[in-house]
Amino acid sequence: MIVRTVLGDVDPAELGPCDAHEHLFLDTPAQPGEEFLDREKAVAEARTLAAAGAASLVDWTPIGLGRDLDGLAHVSRETGLHVVAATGVHRDAHYTADDPLRGEPADRLAERFVADLRARCGIIKTGASYHHVTPFEDKGFAAAAAAHEETGAPVCVHTQHGTMGLALVERLRSLGVPPASVILAHVDRNPDAAEHAETATTGATLQLDGPGRTKYWPDSTILRLIDDLAGAGHAARLLLGGDTGRRTMFRAYGGGPGLDYVFARFKPRLERELGTELAHAIFVTNPARAFAWDPRG
Repeated sequence: MIVRTVLGDVDPAELGPCDAHEHLFLDTPAQPGEEFLDREKAVAEARTLAAAGAASLVDWTPIGLGRDLDGLAHVSRETGLHVVAATGVHRDAHYTADDPLRGEPADRLAERFVADLRARCGIIKTGASYHHVTPFEDKGFAAAAAAHEETGAPVCVHTQHGTMGLALVERLRSLGVPPASVILAHVDRNPDAAEHAETATTGATLQLDGPGRTKYWPDSTILRLIDDLAGAGHAARLLLGGDTGRRTMFRAYGGGPGLDYVFARFKPRLERELGTELAHAIFVTNPARAFAWDPRG
């Protein structure tokens, strides 16, 4: 088993404390004016994350949205962080009506994903809309499943407002992706522990990224959800990330809370209130399992 980073494969045990969902470069028509593409600003932000105790991060920016693999490699070399990059496509809203990706058949998309995975990418990104899957997204799921079958790489899924988690796991299962290879993002946008416990029972991994979004909910809401899910026996299914996906979230661009928030502020509180053992599982043990794969072909 390996974790594929932009600078090469590492043993999963080398991943260390991991920020499981970030974006160091992103440019999407769904968020006009929020693009961030500056390599040195990315390095500056990533250095704060490393200083706060992270040893790795997983960048979920897929094809067509400003993904910069050379930039990610530059950040990794400058900071010492292991950086995992994504192939795949995002949900429908992130692509213009005339984007060339819309005309690509699923098998061609899968070929692109596989080529990325055999080079510098370590995860496959796909996404769904709010309570439904569009035809473009359906094609993305089919291509992601085909790429997983050929490579073994994990499939990382954007859920819109935390909806349809179980349905998306079952959709991927029907396409040949076992739930243990599926990571669902943003589930805490719908902080319903019973809902997500049912999804976790399949073996899928639940990724939370709400810390610091105080205008939507306090951090206590995320902590309560983690506590409830761990109490229901799903501590081994949880990951945490910052999903710093807007220019205005970076201090390097004059915003906040900054790339380091999850490690500098939320992790210490989690350790105080819920214990260091659970924190170690979420930040170290679980990422080493969730992002590891045995390359095929």
